[in-house]
Parts: sequence; C-alpha cells; structure tokens
Amino acid sequence: MRVFISLLVLVCTIVGSPVLARDADGSAKIRLLGAIADNAKSRVTVAEIEAIGTAEIDAYNPYEKKADLYTGVWMRDFAAHFGDPGVTTITMTAIDDYEITFEKAEWDALRILIATKVNGSYMRLENKGPMRIIFPDYDPKLEAYQVNLPKWMWMIKRIEFN
Repeated sequence: MRVFISLLVLVCTIVGSPVLARDADGSAKIRLLGAIADNAKSRVTVAEIEAIGTAEIDAYNPYEKKADLYTGVWMRDFAAHFGDPGVTTITMTAIDDYEITFEKAEWDALRILIATKVNGSYMRLENKGPMRIIFPDYDPKLEAYQVNLPKWMWMIKRIEFN
C-alpha cells in the first residue's frame, strides 16, 4: 500500500497541473487569452514576463500581516507589452477559478504589481505562486484600501485581455 501511495504522489507531481510540476525557477507558464499583442504567445513563462523589466518593492501584505520584498512587473507595463493597444480590461484567474477584473483606469492610476518573486525567490504553488497581485501602497486608513483589498490575489494561472 505504501508503494502505491508513493507512486501515486510521484505521478501526480510529474503529470499534474503545469503550475504544480514546475520548480520555483521562473519556468511556470501562464496562459494569455483575448486581445493579446501580435508578438505575444498564448503561454508565457514567469521569466518571460519578467523580461519586460522588473521592480522591487517592500510592501505590507495585509493577508499575511507582514512585510516582504516583492519583485515583479507593473500591470501598466504588462498590459502595454502583452496586450493589444486597445485593451481596456485585464481579468486575472487563479488556480481555484477566483477572478478579478482590472480596468485600464486602475492600472493607469494605481501602482499594481504583478509579483513574480517574494524575498528574492520565485513562488511555488504552495507559497501562493507562481504570481500574485500586490498593491504596494497599502494603507488601511485610505478608502481605496477597502476597494482594493479583495483584488489582492495569488496563484494566478490565466490572464485575459479585453
């Protein structure tokens, strides 16, 4: 019985979800849908997303109640590189099918980071990877905090441009 369970765990790890099977090395793939740029592929790695230029930001995570160093790309840069010029919304979908839609006005007005690393390391699924949405200007005293708190998300697997 133990051999069967060990074999089952090994098989699930090898052939399971693309996100589960990846090491935390930037090779996890994200699916892009909708109005993507002519030069964009429909599946890109986290490392390919980082190639457009990364930022490092210390930010407080209200869900984990601690500050971390996040590395990632700004949503406005991501939209400009991977989306068609006329894109007005981006819908992020997590592994559990949780979805958040961002309007162009949001990524133009707010600093929204698509985080690819935490404290210098790529994120695995078990630590809410491969990508997260971070609002680095978190301030619980601001009304915008109440609106943006549900838009923090993690385990992003799919991004659709409209």
